Amino acid sequence: MLRIYFKYDRSLLTVLCQCAYRSLLTFLREVVGLKDGVPGAVMQIHTFGSSPEKYHPHLHVLATDGLFRDTGTFYVMKDVDLKPLEELFRAEVFKFLKKEGKITDELIKKLSAWRHSGFSIDNGVRIKKDDKDGREAIAQYMMRHVFNTQNITYIEKTGKVIYRTGKIQKGENRKNFVIYDAEEFIAAITQHIPKKNFQMTRSYGWYSNKNRGLRAQRESLSEDTPTETIPDEVEVIDVSKYQPKNVPSLTWRECIKKIWKDDPLICPECQSEMSIISFIDNPVVIKKILKYLDLWEEEAARDPPQAKIPEEIVYVPVDEAGWEQYENPGFTV
Repeated sequence: MLRIYFKYDRSLLTVLCQCAYRSLLTFLREVVGLKDGVPGAVMQIHTFGSSPEKYHPHLHVLATDGLFRDTGTFYVMKDVDLKPLEELFRAEVFKFLKKEGKITDELIKKLSAWRHSGFSIDNGVRIKKDDKDGREAIAQYMMRHVFNTQNITYIEKTGKVIYRTGKIQKGENRKNFVIYDAEEFIAAITQHIPKKNFQMTRSYGWYSNKNRGLRAQRESLSEDTPTETIPDEVEVIDVSKYQPKNVPSLTWRECIKKIWKDDPLICPECQSEMSIISFIDNPVVIKKILKYLDLWEEEAARDPPQAKIPEEIVYVPVDEAGWEQYENPGFTV
């Protein structure tokens, strides 16, 4: 439902990249536990899928699996579920499309209640730091064209174009090819041509032009700096076992349902499923919110506990074997 806005307003693709980076930055800072770190990301905008007639805007991202600090130290993230990142990305897209006047709160509410939101994030390909060939291969995949000329067969007699998708299409007619009229095929592929000077590849964070320029500037000044103060390579710190306080475990929802018999992500008003936007762990802020909602209960004042006065106990000698204890005998020795 949202793709048509990007088809007729290509400038929105720029903001789509910004939404993806902001979501990635927020997610990694929470997972790694480093508030001033930045990831490195290279994004390639794609507007096509398995067949060229569909306008399917999405992003391919080559991103670091952790955060850099200004010193060059890299903190590796742990393996976590990407569902919170998907929800962050969806919320960012809804926010900017509403700001642009493309969608309304009513439509956002409707889309948020869908079981399958249409948003998805996959990190199925992980490249090791020394795998140069792997980086090159994924970069080539990201930069590929809308269609492959080897998959095109033109039937001159009928004026038809057969395009082999390489992937079996869904639906009743399960096939791995699409047949077009020649004019239809030209229209299908030309809709993916970007405007003049529009950048389809963008860099963010540690890989941005600004950060690369600043690092190059520091390196140019290194001749007057003692060599021992400048690291020869990036130092890697593995924090993959770090468990941030602000990211709940994968079973927190089930635990709450089991104990309190209520689903914390089901809206009590409309019974639609809600999405987690952020977590609040500041007691002062929580108290202020609860007071505003008239849900804060002050503890009742009570008197300080009174010290218990023991009964008088005396010991009197009985015989040579020892002492015998009496409680409140009425006299003192």
